[in-house]
Amino acid sequence: CSNGVCTGTATVDCTGRTCGSNRAGGSCGSCSAGQRCRAGQCECYYDCNERNCGNAVQPEGTNTGLCPQRSCGTCPSGFTCGSNGRCSASTPCTVTITVVDCNSRRAISSSASVAISSVSLSYSATVTVSAGAAYSWNTPGLGSFSFQTSASGYLTNSQSFTLASTTTSVELCVSPAVVQVDVRERKTNITIEVGASISYTGVASGSFRWNGVTSWTHGGFGSYSFIATPDSKYTVGSLTYSVTASTTLIIIYVDIAYFCGDDLCTSGETATNCQLDCVALFLEFENADGSGPVNGPTVNYFLDNPRDANADTGPNRNSVQQTTTRTTGTGSNTVLEETYAYDELVYFEVVVSTFINFYWRANTSNIDPLLGTYRLRVHLSKLLGTTDFNYRLVNTWKPIDATPEPYGPTDLNLHLFYSSGALDINNPSLTNQGFAIGKAIADSKQSGGPATMDISPDSGIVVAVWNSKPPRSSVIAPSQNNRYLVDSGSYVVFYGKTSNAANGKQVGQVVMDEIFLTNPSLKSNHQVDLWYVAQFTVNQPARNQPTVVAQSRFKTSTINSARDMFFDCEAYSYCNNFKVPYSDTGRRDVEDF
Repeated sequence: CSNGVCTGTATVDCTGRTCGSNRAGGSCGSCSAGQRCRAGQCECYYDCNERNCGNAVQPEGTNTGLCPQRSCGTCPSGFTCGSNGRCSASTPCTVTITVVDCNSRRAISSSASVAISSVSLSYSATVTVSAGAAYSWNTPGLGSFSFQTSASGYLTNSQSFTLASTTTSVELCVSPAVVQVDVRERKTNITIEVGASISYTGVASGSFRWNGVTSWTHGGFGSYSFIATPDSKYTVGSLTYSVTASTTLIIIYVDIAYFCGDDLCTSGETATNCQLDCVALFLEFENADGSGPVNGPTVNYFLDNPRDANADTGPNRNSVQQTTTRTTGTGSNTVLEETYAYDELVYFEVVVSTFINFYWRANTSNIDPLLGTYRLRVHLSKLLGTTDFNYRLVNTWKPIDATPEPYGPTDLNLHLFYSSGALDINNPSLTNQGFAIGKAIADSKQSGGPATMDISPDSGIVVAVWNSKPPRSSVIAPSQNNRYLVDSGSYVVFYGKTSNAANGKQVGQVVMDEIFLTNPSLKSNHQVDLWYVAQFTVNQPARNQPTVVAQSRFKTSTINSARDMFFDCEAYSYCNNFKVPYSDTGRRDVEDF
C-alpha cells in the first residue's frame, strides 16, 4: 500500500472455478445462455415460482441441449394445467355446503363460518352458511379440501372431503358447546353439598351424575325438562328450560327437605312434636311486690335485639319487628312458645298494662336437648309513680323443687349497701342525712322471691348489690338440706326512671348462670354462699343510663355458733363484717360472733 493505493501484482486463481471472478480483477469464464454462475460453477436456471404444473420458465435463448426443460409438477385427475402453470378443474363446478348438528343431523339454529383450504391448489377462502340454509360454493377445482366450521353455541369442528367431478354437496357438522349445570338450594342460591342424579327429556333424553358444577353436552337446541334428585337432605327439583346458542349455565333449584332431627325448627315443627329440633320457652309471670301472679301478658319474640343502648336515656325500643307473638287469657300467668330452634338467640319483650315492659334474651344453645325446655320465672314491676324512689331492683330465683334438678334453695337474701347504710330484709328502710332514700318492697324468700328493693342514690355513689344464702335448720327446713347457691338460678333486674321514661324502664340485669358459661367449674362449688352481684351507680339520677357492673364473684361467709352469717361487703367500712341473723325459730340466744 503506497499513499493509500494498492500496488503490486495480483495472483490469478481459477482453481475449481469455470465462471465468475478470478480474484485478480479478471474472469474465470462465462456460462452459456440459460445458465447462471453460482459459486464459480455454471448451472441451469428454472423458475417454478407460483406454478404447480407444466414446464418451468427458462431464460430466453436457453440451450435446451445443455439445459433440458423441467416440469413444475403434474395436475391430479380432473384437472388441467393452464398457461399460467397452475392446475385448474377440467370443468369448474358448484357445490352446496350445509351445516348440521353432529348428533341430530338437523340444521343448526345459528349462522356458521366455514374456512376452506386446499394445499394442492394453494387455495383458501371463508364463507358464511346461514342458519338452516345451504351455501353455493364455486370450487376452484377438484381434489382434497379442508373445512373448519364454527358457530355460536357450538364447538369448532375440522373436517376433510375429496371433491370429485360427481360431487354436488358437502354436509359439515358441529357439536353443541358444553353447558354447565348446577344444583342450588333455593333460599341461599348456594350449590348444595351432596351429589345428585339428573335426568332430562325433550330434544334429547338421557341422564348424568352431578357432583358440583357439571359439564353437560346437550342434544341440540330447544326445550328440555330436568329432574334433579339429591342424594340426601334436599327435595327433588325440576326445571323446564329452552337451550339456545347463548346458554352457558343451567341452574336447577331444590329445597331443604325438612324432617325432625335436621336441627331446624320449621315446617310446622314444635317442641311438642319435635323436641330434637325445637325448644320450649316457658315463661311465668308474678308481681315484683310479692302479691302473686300477673295474668294476661303478651310476649313478643325476636331474633334481633329490639332495643338500642343509649347513655343519655337508657335503652330505647328500636324498629325491629317481632317474629312471633304469644299471649294468654286474663286467667293465666304463663306463656309457652315452641317454634324456635337450638343455637339461636331469642329476645323477649313482655307487655302488660300498668307494668314496666320486661326484656330478656335466651341463648337456646345452652338448653339441654334431653330436656328441651327453657324456663324463666319473671317478677314484673309496676310502673314507678311520682312518690316512688327512682330505682327498683328485683331479685328472682327458682322456687323450691322447680325442675329440672338440681333443685335450688328457697331462701336467698338481697342486700344493697349504700354509703349511709344497708337495705335488706333485716334493714327494710334506708335514710341519708335524715331523708328516706330506700325501702324494701317485698321479700318472699320462702317461695323463691321476689326480693324487691327501691332506692334513690345520689350521683356517683356506689350501691353494692349482694345475694346471700343464710343457714337453715335441718329440722325446721329439711327440704333445704343439700341445696346450694350455685343451683338457685338467681338474677337481678334493674328498673329506673330516665329522661324519657318518667314511670321507669328496664335499665339492666345481671344473671348468675352467665358466670358458668365461662367458668363451668364454679357450678359445682357447694362451699360458696355469697354472690357479689353488681356495683350500681348513676351520674344523673332519674335521667341517664345507670352503670351496672357485674362482679361475677362468689364468696364463702363466716358462720358463728349461733348460725349467724358474716361477710365483707367490699364497698364500705361499716359493712366489712356485715351480719345476717339466723332466722329459723328455736335459735339459741347467744352473743354475736
